[in-house]
Amino acid sequence: MRWYFGIDEGGARGETGALAKLAVLSARAAGGLEPVMLYHGAQGEFCAWMARHGVRIIEAQPGFWDAVEAAQAAGTYRPLTIGHWLRLVIPQIETEREYVLYTDCDVIFLRRFNWESLRPVVFAAAAEMLPENWNYFNSGVMLLHVPAMRATYPALEDLVRRRIGSPGYERYDDQYALNEAYRGHWERLALGCNYKPYWAFDPGAALLHWHGPKPEQLEKLARGGYPVKDEVLQFYEKMLAARIEPYLAWSRYMGDFLQDVDLQWAVSFARLASALTVWRRSNQPSGDSGFMNIKYFAESI
Repeated sequence: MRWYFGIDEGGARGETGALAKLAVLSARAAGGLEPVMLYHGAQGEFCAWMARHGVRIIEAQPGFWDAVEAAQAAGTYRPLTIGHWLRLVIPQIETEREYVLYTDCDVIFLRRFNWESLRPVVFAAAAEMLPENWNYFNSGVMLLHVPAMRATYPALEDLVRRRIGSPGYERYDDQYALNEAYRGHWERLALGCNYKPYWAFDPGAALLHWHGPKPEQLEKLARGGYPVKDEVLQFYEKMLAARIEPYLAWSRYMGDFLQDVDLQWAVSFARLASALTVWRRSNQPSGDSGFMNIKYFAESI
């Protein structure tokens, strides 16, 4: 299965870039995937690493980026990154495969999965934060039917151009756009194909999507490394308090699992598990209610 992920130059320099490398290493260990990276910006050592590990690199930019830049210059829109928007260009780039897989950079492939068995009419995606809530999908893992996505792309781009910079859409992003454009026209992807580390521990999952606070952020939170917390960090702190048990279970699991993938990452997750264990001894978990009833900052994760 051809597997796409996207990142820009800025993201490549931070934890997103490190997680993208882990995604590639875990994909190679799982097998059955042909990695393609959509990239925007100046190429350097990050791209050289990807090339050495068998990743095909394609320079990409959304066709509507002029509208984004105009709204940004006018002060009516602030894009977090171009990297996330790159997934929307896949139908224009892919000309050989009828079906392809897209994931965000912060995923870990746990085992080989028969993606070829999935044949959605347009695309398949899984639930966002709550596994029982299928009203809004998470676009971090999508199995795309390329011809259908290509045929519907003009309407999607038109929608994006109308929304960008409009009042009330200051935090507009690609996931919001996809949910709005394809409401009622997407199919359910098994939760195990886009599993979250704050869901109940399930080692049978095929892919773990490190959605929400990333491992480095989570460890820093657990160690009290954020003396001042903005709204997003406060939200992450409540996630930690509500879902400490699955976070801890997944961190311990990754400390063992990744020893055969990348030893440095295995050590990092073992260190995270240690920090979470110490945090749990000193803090009272809040239960799900402390997590489920607070505002969800979709644009931040």
